[in-house]
Amino acid sequence: MRPTTVWSQLKRAPTLLALVVGLLVGLIIGRALPSGLLSIWRSGNRPIFVSRLSARKQFTLPTVDQRHRVLELLSTLSPHHTTECTRNSQPLYIQQVRERYEPLLGYKPPSQTSWLSSLGFSSAQHVHSVSTKEHKYFFAINLYNSFDIIPDLFATLFRVSAILGYHNVYVSIYENGSTDQTKALLRIFDALTRSVGLRITIRTSTRTRGAFNHRIEYLAEVRNQAFNPLHELRDAQNEYFDTIIFMNDILPCVDDLLELIWQSRRNNAGITCAADYMYHDEIGAPVFYDNWVARDINGTALENAPFESIFHHSPSSERFQMHLPVQVQSCWNGVAVLDPAPFYTPPYVQFRMAKLLEQECSASECSLICNDYWAAGHGRILMVPRVKLAYDKKVFDIIHPSRRNLTAIRGYVRLGGLPDNPRTDPQDRSWFGPHDRLFTPEETAEIDFVPGPSHVWCWGWDGAGDIDGPDMDPIWESMPNKSQTPDAVKVKHQRGMSEL
Repeated sequence: MRPTTVWSQLKRAPTLLALVVGLLVGLIIGRALPSGLLSIWRSGNRPIFVSRLSARKQFTLPTVDQRHRVLELLSTLSPHHTTECTRNSQPLYIQQVRERYEPLLGYKPPSQTSWLSSLGFSSAQHVHSVSTKEHKYFFAINLYNSFDIIPDLFATLFRVSAILGYHNVYVSIYENGSTDQTKALLRIFDALTRSVGLRITIRTSTRTRGAFNHRIEYLAEVRNQAFNPLHELRDAQNEYFDTIIFMNDILPCVDDLLELIWQSRRNNAGITCAADYMYHDEIGAPVFYDNWVARDINGTALENAPFESIFHHSPSSERFQMHLPVQVQSCWNGVAVLDPAPFYTPPYVQFRMAKLLEQECSASECSLICNDYWAAGHGRILMVPRVKLAYDKKVFDIIHPSRRNLTAIRGYVRLGGLPDNPRTDPQDRSWFGPHDRLFTPEETAEIDFVPGPSHVWCWGWDGAGDIDGPDMDPIWESMPNKSQTPDAVKVKHQRGMSEL
């Protein structure tokens, strides 16, 4: 059997086999290298972690090529639900991706080809020097009973970090209260992640929400736990990050995260989110999910409804159905890319529950942080409809169907007629579109942000022992005057592509 055939079979290995192979590779590498290996790996001049090995023994640091080989192996074998995300993308999409995301590259591509080529990052064609000002990314993740999605989540983290430059990435995971094998799987991936030099902190706890704890107070505390390393790195090492990516227990593809990061930086956005979906049994189809948090720019709640009926604000609905970025008052939707400035500067934004003594509506901790971003002058908030997220395999397969149309079928060359165009492609016009939907010029244009609304629709959560909220009467809650001024959407500092 040829080596290429063996490798193609390994790519399709199931998750359990992938983990076994990964552990065996680790053991083999461990046997081959000196026994004192890895007392300290460094990113710049800062230690990442220290092991309790004898100081008398010599050790050899892995080379960049060795790290890349381990990274390639792990990211190829570990996906389960999202394995086909970018494997069979149409050539025109690959070309667009290469051009669109090249400014995000945080390293000089290696000489050998790899799975990065499938996303268009071919080292033979795109070798360039890294900017002297490296953009640094902080990933914060909360997990609870997430055993089924962890392999996909980590596979995407491996790949995205390789593109951004794993020396530019820090991952913080906080897990608590899981009753499945989430903790055990996190321990395995903690070791595998460190094997490629990706900095990571995984903290676990047995804590659960008490019977009489307010739900939002509890969730805010849990989310803030994932942010602790952000402040620890600032205080201990004077290390600051340029972008925060907060992820829930979702099934993301590599280009999903890259597009959110790209849109965030392109628009100097305060918060950038995706669109997430759940399955509606009565309708028999997926519907928009996170309508407790998401509000359009008029302050109106979005609907748990099919694609065409999510927005009440007509201009937003038109852009959403064209898969164009939409300015909103608030959103979260599975992933949020945040400008970290409000976390670093007074009054130091963090997740919180409502100020009930001040008659503030008891909204979601994610809604409240959006309100706080507006109040801090970082109200440039947008939703990216192209990035469609699911929390389970069933919905993932429905919203990412295989490409079947003949106008842009892979491997065919057009001899005449109209060029491939997402505006005329039946699948690309539908919200049930393939994952490799072609980009339109409008998706590259910067958003013209407007000030926030005077009132926002809110229905709150009483919280004490309740499970099936929200349970308070909905109201139109007034917003601070400062969020209604042009200064609330003015660019405070540059995070865009121009710095590259």
